[in-house]
Amino acid sequence: MTADAPSLIDDLNPWVATAPQPLLAITGHTAVIAEVRFVWHGMHCSWCRQQVALWTDGGTIDAGLALGRPRRRSPATGAHWYQTYRPSGVPAVPGDCPHPNCRRSATRTLSTGEQVPTGWLDGTWRLDPGPFTLGPRTDERCPHPAHPTTNRLLNEVWSTLRRTHPDLATAADAYDAERRRRDQRG
Repeated sequence: MTADAPSLIDDLNPWVATAPQPLLAITGHTAVIAEVRFVWHGMHCSWCRQQVALWTDGGTIDAGLALGRPRRRSPATGAHWYQTYRPSGVPAVPGDCPHPNCRRSATRTLSTGEQVPTGWLDGTWRLDPGPFTLGPRTDERCPHPAHPTTNRLLNEVWSTLRRTHPDLATAADAYDAERRRRDQRG
């Protein structure tokens, strides 16, 4: 899906206002938020220069406390926090710019006389299906969840896991603190 300079719905962009309600399931020390709409930003029409947002529904967010080494070469053992965005796929790029005032010609003529569609969307390199692990260096192609409830559900995940698994949460916090110290040292 796509939307141009949007008409707001209850002061929200249409891709936010029409997003499906995400669903949370917590099992043990892991959680999955399902039915997430992910929105890719940072693209625009190369003709009219208007911003374009593309999105897909049905993605998930995996979050929780993982046991063992967070990365293959990591010396740490024990627990660490994780959060992974898993869009349902890459959104389809519409054939034409969604902005009604865009004057882009739909086709161009090759030297052979053949009519071919003209490209219009700058930033298609951002369309990546992931998954994207959030962390200190999250991929800039990472889409964002659209529904405002998603962040509230993530807060519920973190508070529930801290309450139900205090020892793992303490170990994960210690790992994060050590990682930040290593990153600051270079």
